[in-house]
Amino acid sequence: MVLSLLYGKKYAQGKVGSVELDVTLREDHKYSSRVTTYPIEEGSSLSDHIINEPTIVVLEGIVTDTPLSILSAFNRSVDSFNRLIEIHNRREIVQVVTGLKVYNNMAITVLDVPREVTTGQSLRFTIELQEIILDDSVRFQIEEENLFVGVQSKIPEDIVSTGEDIPFIKNDPPFTLKDQSTSGKDFGIQNPQTPPFDIIEKINEGLQTILGVS
Repeated sequence: MVLSLLYGKKYAQGKVGSVELDVTLREDHKYSSRVTTYPIEEGSSLSDHIINEPTIVVLEGIVTDTPLSILSAFNRSVDSFNRLIEIHNRREIVQVVTGLKVYNNMAITVLDVPREVTTGQSLRFTIELQEIILDDSVRFQIEEENLFVGVQSKIPEDIVSTGEDIPFIKNDPPFTLKDQSTSGKDFGIQNPQTPPFDIIEKINEGLQTILGVS
């Protein structure tokens, strides 16, 4: 605090959502990772992935009824307590401002509010928040049937031998799938085929609608 006054550095005021802290007594910034392992025959384990766990922030702060600003509410400590309870009960995702970093997408996991004789007209609490990792990927369902010819899909020999409704083997060279159908066996189409052009257009239109791109 003394150094910040001497050298003019101003740290951000602690804040949880709309609740401003008058004093931040303690900050814990927890970054952890998990290493996945699997056993091998020699009796040891090998590691193949490192998974970053959600960030956890712990704040110990104080909100008083007598802040420096004369425009603040009289029962500010009670209002802040009720607001923190509301954030917890509604499972709100909030922004957390600390002296080192601003965290977005944070949710309350622990709220501890002790009261004692020396507390007076103030709110002293310890709050733990965890980062919520949101999935922003886009998913959509294609309703067209038989869009792709998958691996190992079976086509009866009589259909293969005629070459009807199978445009990608009508002009096959000799001794390929069409000719082999005379052997009395069903042969699977092994390679996925490119979908028709009109289906590709429908996929592109669907993506543009979802992404809001004209």
